Parts: sequence; structure tokens; C-alpha cells
Amino acid sequence: MDANTTGRFIAQLRKQKGYTQRELAEKLMVTDKAVSRWETGKGLPDTSLLKPLGDILGVSVGELLSGKRIEEAEIKNQTDKLILEALSYSKRMVIGVIKAVLFMIGIAMMLSPLFLATQSFTWILGIAITATVILCSYIGKRGDCMKIKNRMYYGAAIAMQCVALILEILPIGAVMIFAAGPNERITEVYSYFSLLPLGYANFTPMLTGILTIATLFLGVIAVFRFDKTARLRKTVFICSGIALLLSIVPLFLFGKAGMTAASYAVFGAIFLSICLQAVANRKDELDRTSAS
Repeated sequence: MDANTTGRFIAQLRKQKGYTQRELAEKLMVTDKAVSRWETGKGLPDTSLLKPLGDILGVSVGELLSGKRIEEAEIKNQTDKLILEALSYSKRMVIGVIKAVLFMIGIAMMLSPLFLATQSFTWILGIAITATVILCSYIGKRGDCMKIKNRMYYGAAIAMQCVALILEILPIGAVMIFAAGPNERITEVYSYFSLLPLGYANFTPMLTGILTIATLFLGVIAVFRFDKTARLRKTVFICSGIALLLSIVPLFLFGKAGMTAASYAVFGAIFLSICLQAVANRKDELDRTSAS
């Protein structure tokens, strides 16, 4: 069951009957734009229209969905095939919706520290959910010839680096803790690119920001020249890994007080970028191996 094949078949039958798209649309009580969408393969007729459409064009529903006329001897086999394809299509649609919902939930949980008053660690679960959805999608798409291009995965990875850079630029990420007295501490927040934390030997925010800029710059080049930049993509992956480690160093040095909601979100964005890069790079490597 292929939308393009069915669309071409509908157009062929319509012309044989001498109908214009508008005339066929009027018989089915739909718009001529709907008929145009079917014939160009941009969509399939609604299930309630298949029987009336088949009757008007003089073919069975099975022939309509197959995109060709079926000999009587082949009707049973073709019908069984169409039923199995329809069930498979419905299953893929349901799984796709579930993945999309889980992906949005994961992203929301990753960004939750930005909106919650308390230092919530739901972002960790969000990272796990999002990474799992991406990997499951990758595995599933491999069996379907990976219709989503590697470049799209890589572009999404670089987009997450852009999100991280925006958060790093905002003056809410880097933390400095000053001792105002023997038992009093003052916490101030700064941009990752502020020189004040650097002056107090707090290097990790600045280094994280610099690596994010380098990753973003090199990554954009890799997106547009994806097939010729295997080594460059490895460099981007290594830089992203180092930036990820540096982004979480304050948590181990200063505890929870050394991290803000924005810095948690930076960590999550870089981690998600690394997952997407791994998927794109691995797929490209497999494609090269199978081609050779």
C-alpha cells in the first residue's frame, strides 16, 4: 500500500472515465484539493471514501489500494497482503504517536529545572526517556531503510548545541559562592562567558562555553558536508564529550549549590546532542560498510 502508486492509479482511472478533479470531487462531496492530494501521493483517501471512489472509478477497494487491476486468481493473495499491510501501517502509526509523546515528555522533564522553584532531578529521567526514544527510532528505522536521513539526525544534534549555547550566554548558569562571614555564604550567578568566575579559578564554565562554540561551528560545517566529514564529525563528538564532562564538574566540586537550573539544562542539551551524533555517525558507518 503506497500513496504514490495509489495516487497515480486514481489519476489514470479518472482520466479514463473522462472526469476532471473537480467533477470527481463533487461526486464524492470533497474538495478538488483533496483529489489533487491523493493523485500526487500526499495522502490517501479516507477509509469511508474508498468504496464510493472504487465504485465511481470501476475498481474494487483492493485494486484501488494496490494501485493496479487485480486478476481474479490473484484477488485472495492481494487481499491478504493488503490486510497485513494495513495492520502494519496502523501499528507503525500508533508506535509513532507514542514515541512522539514520550519524546515531548522527555524534553519537558529535561527543561523542568528552568521552571521549578526547587532543584528537581527529573531532568535525569527526561534525558533517559529522550535518549531511549531516539535509539528506538534509530533501530526501527534501520529495518525501513532509514528514511530519515543521517543529516537530519546530525542537524538536530547541532540544534541542541545551539540551545546549550543560548543557555550559556544567559547570566544564569555559572555559579560563584562567596564567604561573607564565618558561617555565611553568598551565591551569585553569571554567564558562562563572564570573566569573574574565571578570575577566581573557576574555569569549567568558560571552557564549556568555548567548546560549545567550537562544536557548533564545526558541526554546522559537518551538516552541509556530511558525507565528506567523517573525521570532522569525530572531532565534534570528542569536543561534545569533553564539554559534557566540564558542564557537570561544578556539581562534584561544590555540590548542588554549584549548579543552577540553566546549568542542568546545558548538561541535558549537550547529552542529547551526543546521543544524536552517535546515531548519525553509527548509521553513516554502517552505510559505508554495506556499500563497500
